[in-house]
Order: sequence, then structure tokens, then C-alpha cells
Amino acid sequence: MSDTYLVFFERGDEPADVFGKRLRDTAAQLAADERARDVILLVDDGEVGAPDSATAMPSPSDAMLVVTGLPADALPPGTAVYRGSRRVVKARPRGRDGARSDGFTIICPSVRAGFLDHAAFDAHWRDNHSRVHVDSSPGTCHYEQLPVDEVLTPGAREWDGVGLLSFATADDYTERMFDGERGQTAIFEDCDRFLDLAKGETIPASEYVYKDSAAGSGR
Repeated sequence: MSDTYLVFFERGDEPADVFGKRLRDTAAQLAADERARDVILLVDDGEVGAPDSATAMPSPSDAMLVVTGLPADALPPGTAVYRGSRRVVKARPRGRDGARSDGFTIICPSVRAGFLDHAAFDAHWRDNHSRVHVDSSPGTCHYEQLPVDEVLTPGAREWDGVGLLSFATADDYTERMFDGERGQTAIFEDCDRFLDLAKGETIPASEYVYKDSAAGSGR
């Protein structure tokens, strides 16, 4: 199975719309390579439309490319690059033509709780939290887990994984993120079992899918 690479970008002083267009062009060029299996761009391009509360844990990053099937030397330069894999826990139908997906996606770089090693963190995320989240968050229309196996950029944050939570509308986030008080309690109590929430980040982004090999993601 091919490695999945996560390439993070910071916008700096570049206008959001110009930044978004530049990265969409980059993603389209990567997708034109017949070796590419996944090319998914998540970017704050000024058109995200997420509520302010979606930026609960601010991040210096403004975009992430998810790429599978290409070698590391084919990737564009970013501020941080990670090697890992993909797990689609809950899939929504979405295109592969580079058009903007409905709603927005929150990129959630995550650090394991101090009492766990990376393997235990990932096992809990995969086997326990995935079930808790799907059962307790009806507003999440697409949920992916991207476990990180290796940090390729010297000095980059030591993420254990990156979660992707998609919402078709702002109301789905504000009104249906949790299945009432029960769902909110279930999710946060489980997060405490495997995450160091103080070290996490949240990056609301527009989603552009160019290639997606995951089952159930075709429209």
C-alpha cells in the first residue's frame, strides 16, 4: 500500500483567494500524474464559511494537501510534511473533479495523551473513538483519521495523527455536532482517554477533491 503524505502550508501575507488558487493549481498538477491515487486539498481560501467556534484551537497552518501514490520528492514544498495513512470512518459522496465540496472540513492535528505511546493512541482512535464519534455526532457527514507514522520536516510539530471532520452546513456544526448532552459528554470523555487536547489545533477549510481512492467516496 502506498504511503499517504500530509503537506501543511502557511499563507503568510498572501491574500486568501490567491493562496487558495495557487494551491488548487498545485493540486490539479499532482492529480494529473497517473500514479496519484489521492489528491485532496483542504485550504482556508477565504470562502470557508465555518462559525468562529470552529477555530477553537488556533493553528499557524492554513492548508493541507493529502496525497497518496506519489513519491515524497514529487510533493510541493510546504512548511511541514508527514508520512502516514488514511482511514475513512464515515464517508459522504463527493466528487473527484476538483470542485469545492459542500460545507467545510475541520483539520484537527492531534497529540496523544502523555500516558500512551503512539501505538496505543492509534488503537484507541481506530477501535474506540471512531465508534463513539459516529454514534454521538450526527452532524459530521465525513470523518477521516490520518495516523502519522513519520515527521519528514525537521523541527515540525510531532503530531500523532490528523482528524478530518466535515460538515455540510454551518448549522450541522453548531446544532448537530453532538447528539445532545449525552453525545457531547461521550465524545469529550473519550477524548480525555487518548488525546492531549491542550496541544491540538483546529483549521477550518474548504475541501477540494481531485482524486480519492477511498471506498464510498464516489458520486
